[in-house]
Amino acid sequence: MDAEKFKQHAQRTLQYAVLFDLRAIKCSSSIDDSQYIHQLTYNALRDVPFRLINDTEYASLCLIKAALASVIAQRAVPKQKMLAALGKELFLEYVQSYDMDISHVESDWFSTDSMPSILYDYMQHVKDGDKYTRLANLFRRSTKRDGKGKTAFQRMETKAESCYEEAVMLLTNAIDTNPLRNPMPDVQLSNEIQRWLDRDVNCELGFEPDACITGVPRIRGTKSKFAQISTAPAVGQRLRQYWRQREALVQVALGLLYNAEQITDANDFGLQYSGEILKERMAQLKLHSECD
Repeated sequence: MDAEKFKQHAQRTLQYAVLFDLRAIKCSSSIDDSQYIHQLTYNALRDVPFRLINDTEYASLCLIKAALASVIAQRAVPKQKMLAALGKELFLEYVQSYDMDISHVESDWFSTDSMPSILYDYMQHVKDGDKYTRLANLFRRSTKRDGKGKTAFQRMETKAESCYEEAVMLLTNAIDTNPLRNPMPDVQLSNEIQRWLDRDVNCELGFEPDACITGVPRIRGTKSKFAQISTAPAVGQRLRQYWRQREALVQVALGLLYNAEQITDANDFGLQYSGEILKERMAQLKLHSECD
């Protein structure tokens, strides 16, 4: 009896651990999932009583848990790990999913891995700011002053701050979708830019990023020690793979947590979702026409 209770406790502990992973994936702000129909959108992930699972399912859920760690880190799940987690039949379905788009935006928006061009200008401003910050630190003990009464440290620090301010202004102007501040907001470009950043950016007045070496957002995956996320963004083919691996693993995980009647099939909302997207696009077109 004690052994049976221990087994049930281990199963529940694992199920809760997987539930927390699914919640982490669902709440992740670094991947824009607004244009995708997927299971996590329509399942609340409540901690209701989980269904009982047998030893084989427990082993499968362990493999799912290990694979989800890569999904959370936005790293590709190795082929063998996907095969072990899904099994042969579901793995074949996962492979076949690459033959079709799972979002209407894939072919148009994510067919390339190239970074938005505006971010190259942004990176240059940040790079210049970093350069002047390093120079300022070299002259931190300097006491000699110029005709305006500034030391070399102060001059370099002012130049650095100016570069960072230009970078922040360029970035916030590009991603701000509030029509009261930005007369021609571009939601698509805003979402695309934010996928490349290592942190969330608030465009509200008074909440913009600090114009300093630690405060300015960095491009994800850059070697700067001030970058908060070291992995490159999931875009283009990497994003295509991310969504398929994520969806395949999530579907199996949900089936090992809940009974069938507790799971909402995202495909049931496909038609409704398409209608919402159409309304959104028409509203954007109307807004742009009014601005013109």
